[in-house]
Amino acid sequence: MRLRVVAVDDSPPVLRQLIYLLGIEFDVVGSAEDGQMALDVIQNTRPDVVVLDLEMPLRNGIEVTRELRKLGPSPVVVICSVETDPEIIEAALQAGALGYVSKMLLTHDLVRAVKLAARGESFVSSS
Repeated sequence: MRLRVVAVDDSPPVLRQLIYLLGIEFDVVGSAEDGQMALDVIQNTRPDVVVLDLEMPLRNGIEVTRELRKLGPSPVVVICSVETDPEIIEAALQAGALGYVSKMLLTHDLVRAVKLAARGESFVSSS
């Protein structure tokens, strides 16, 4: 059975890229362009993994990750960002994300990060 994944990014071209890359190996069951919409889509689709942009309108990826943890059993989270500051990466992981993928390495790291996160293993792109 293929993993069910939701993709979230406020940039339509990046969101299309995420959906394409994820769709090769997983079932993309929903997408959203902001943090609030993401929470609604996640609650309606119950994915195994959520791939979240870090910087989005309404709620950022860290806020969405924290909110998901409050809701009880929730999907695992992989954050995608151009941000490489170690403190921000650490904040995302502390919030509950299991993966952190550099947008510069999406085609190389995204599928691997999702697979590892689904198994409960962490992954951080090397920058």
